[in-house]
Amino acid sequence: MERYLYTIEKVAELLDVHKKTILRYIKEGKLKANKVGGRWRIHGNDLTSFVGAKDAPDESLTHNQKPKADVTPEPWVSTVVHVENKEREEFIRISNTLIAIKSGADAQDRRCRIDAVYFEEELKIQVLIWGTLDFTDKILKILEELLK
Repeated sequence: MERYLYTIEKVAELLDVHKKTILRYIKEGKLKANKVGGRWRIHGNDLTSFVGAKDAPDESLTHNQKPKADVTPEPWVSTVVHVENKEREEFIRISNTLIAIKSGADAQDRRCRIDAVYFEEELKIQVLIWGTLDFTDKILKILEELLK
């Protein structure tokens, strides 16, 4: 936002407020603005400091540059496991075990996800796993043991 002058209408649109609210912020001194050609203009730096976005993305990046990621990229997979002919009690046992494993997971695995659904009319369990290769492999091995 640093290199631009915004109109009151544009700032109101960006902040999802009425333009009279922006005028009030200017009159109260909360938002710095200047009159250019008889109309209020808000500098991008002033808008950035007003919204408190100290870590706003740098718009000076060219199209071929990518911002640095905080985490190293690691492949993630999604897996759906269908289990037929299981009673509700079996589903409860399996889902409780998976919940316990997930709640005791390390920081990397906490970002992963497990969902379990029971289809009572079909006596079918569906387990959805979304996570790293290691996490998914670990959960699949545990599921294999639980289903024996």
